[in-house]
Amino acid sequence: MTEGFDLGLLSARERPCFSARHAGGETVTQGPLHCFLGHRLAPGSRGIPDGIFVEWNWDGERLTVRNDRYGIYPLYYACHGGEIRISPSLRHVLDGRFPRDFDYAALAVFFRLGFFIGEDTPFEHIRALPPASTLTWHRGELTLDRGSIEIPPPEREVRTFDEAVDSYARLFRQAIARRRPPDTFTVPISGGRDSRHILLELLAQGCKPDLTLTVRSRPPSSNEDTRIARRLRDALDLRHVEIDMPPSFFQANLKDIELTELCGSGHTWLLPVSAYLKGRTHTLYDGLAGSVLSGGFQVNQAKMALFREGRLDELATLLLRESRGMDNFLETSLRPALGERLRETVAIERMRAELERHRDARNPLVSYIFWNRTRRGISLIPYSILSHIPTVYTPYLDHDVFDFLINLDIGFALGNALHDETIRRTYPSYADLPYEDKDAQRSKGHEHSAYYRRSARELLGHFLRRPARLRSRLLRSERVLMMIARDLTRRHCDGTWYLRPSLYLLELERTLEEAGSS
Repeated sequence: MTEGFDLGLLSARERPCFSARHAGGETVTQGPLHCFLGHRLAPGSRGIPDGIFVEWNWDGERLTVRNDRYGIYPLYYACHGGEIRISPSLRHVLDGRFPRDFDYAALAVFFRLGFFIGEDTPFEHIRALPPASTLTWHRGELTLDRGSIEIPPPEREVRTFDEAVDSYARLFRQAIARRRPPDTFTVPISGGRDSRHILLELLAQGCKPDLTLTVRSRPPSSNEDTRIARRLRDALDLRHVEIDMPPSFFQANLKDIELTELCGSGHTWLLPVSAYLKGRTHTLYDGLAGSVLSGGFQVNQAKMALFREGRLDELATLLLRESRGMDNFLETSLRPALGERLRETVAIERMRAELERHRDARNPLVSYIFWNRTRRGISLIPYSILSHIPTVYTPYLDHDVFDFLINLDIGFALGNALHDETIRRTYPSYADLPYEDKDAQRSKGHEHSAYYRRSARELLGHFLRRPARLRSRLLRSERVLMMIARDLTRRHCDGTWYLRPSLYLLELERTLEEAGSS
């Protein structure tokens, strides 16, 4: 069954915000005095609350804000001139009476990676709440007790691959048992390992989802997710829904920028899932961090060697250049003043400082990827884009599972070896079901060209309906118009790669203007 959706169902402005201002001996507040977002579970063996959450409480004199161990649930804050604002919506925070200067080093990294690192945001005076933190504000003064990202060492070393597989299976079973669902729940499934492990373990514990779903991609995708999901549907007798990708790449990118609060990119594929599920489910399982912790995602020997040898400038450069398509845009499509501030050397310096924080970790590269790409980028899927769902469980972040995997010899995980074997041994009845073929042929043709040519036309219409955007202080609009004209006149349009960064800059500028006029 294929379903449609309406992206208009989703709005970032529905997110709560609290502000307090102290002046003349009095404190005036606005917004909910008490708020809890996410889910909190009983402490496991670590003695601290499990789950993904953020909460704030105002007792009439003092504001106290706490979050989960990983700082996964996004919360932004700013404190200046006796005023504090906190919210999972960066735009709500930006409405305060604060300096609105850009954080150029943060933006230099963001444009090259697609996510912010550390506690960075586009704005110098707005920060993301760090992991495991307690923030207090009293009479205009802020105190931030930053939690540590140090991971306790394992009680016993895992010396063999077989031992790693057995321990992983046992701990993941325990993680799902700690997160048993209500009668109805949803599991999105793909062609990979993370969602399959969750699904098979839920079924093994007698919990069958009332709904599974998969996004059917547009060309040039090979649609491997759909092919494998159908195999799972048939083998497991699942009620399964296939949802089409957004018909407008332009509108999807605008909505992505909105829902990720100017802090993410590349999540357009999930928007139809979020819109379809709004009001339909109260519990969902997400595979956040599974491939990073147990699959060796983005880890290779060359990067690990640079970390071991302390060649962090080289590693920073390598990581920043992995997405090569952005270099041309940054060199040709920014106004000169902005381009100078976002040059690569600025990004390398900021990246090096972040890499230094992970140098002493058991697996420094995995540590960097998790605490940055996973925490600040991918986590926006379950806890921003899907934030309207009351409970989104992420069992790979169970404290015992996380501590085990993050301390494990990374050699066990490379190439998905650990995850593949754990699933194969634990659920032998389904060992023959394949995973997605990364090398499957991708189709291109008229539909592919028409899809991206439409996005070029919509971007052109965006400029024509808003002439002020042609005079953008950040974007060389004339350069973007030239690229639009090229794509509208050539025979084949393979992709409007410039659309997302162009829209981001225009939305960043518009958001700043609206905040300044409020």
